[in-house]
Amino acid sequence: MKKISPNILFKHTRERLVTTGLVVLFLGVWELLARTGKLSFVIFPAPSKILIYFVISLAKGKFTQATVISLSRMFFGFLIGGGSGMILGLILGWSRRLRRILDPIVAALHPIPKLALLPMMLVLLGIGESSRIAMVSISAFFPMLINTIAGVLQINPTYYEVLENCGANKLDIFRKVILPGSLPLVMTGARLSLKSALTTTIGVEMVFGSTGLGAALWLAWETMRITDLYSTLLIVGIIGICTTLLIEGSRRFLIPWHYESHRP
Repeated sequence: MKKISPNILFKHTRERLVTTGLVVLFLGVWELLARTGKLSFVIFPAPSKILIYFVISLAKGKFTQATVISLSRMFFGFLIGGGSGMILGLILGWSRRLRRILDPIVAALHPIPKLALLPMMLVLLGIGESSRIAMVSISAFFPMLINTIAGVLQINPTYYEVLENCGANKLDIFRKVILPGSLPLVMTGARLSLKSALTTTIGVEMVFGSTGLGAALWLAWETMRITDLYSTLLIVGIIGICTTLLIEGSRRFLIPWHYESHRP
């Protein structure tokens, strides 16, 4: 196993300390302004009050059900949309003819705000869970598709020629060149796809839903339970951090050569 230099460890620790310091400074200024009445205590309660309420709520399991529901929608949508986006992206990246046919369609559909498709999904799939997961899947599809295509296209054509000269068939080229060569950008697409799935999950639940973190967020705003609102936002932020760590851990495991070569 490759040893990590003490200088690199010190650099990473210093960067984490700087990040922590900036967060603490921001919260400290917020706390001071809230305590001195410079900020509205109704809209911007002191961070200490929010944190205490958040910990108590977690201990009581107040947000557990909403979190589980939102996570299930996010991950099912990611698996369906992200998985299909990766498969289609590999095919389009490999086939120039199919890419020329479908690329204009992708370019036209990608900029459309995904929440604008919600009425159509409700008409097609009804008001059940299927329409919500379909919305999340659509949102997760395009980031994975575009990054996967880019991952295949950035592979040096020389690798294809070498394998073809060695008598490799198309399956060998796909398995030994296209799949590993595109993985770095596929993992980037997975990170963007998961983030898009999370934001769309929350958005759909806010617009159309009675369960999940998005519904809890909107209900907290409507009833002016501001500590509930900030607690829900904090949970969403934690989920975002956890998904990033998950993708980074997967990147180290699946493409260690790329991670090591790009590490500062």
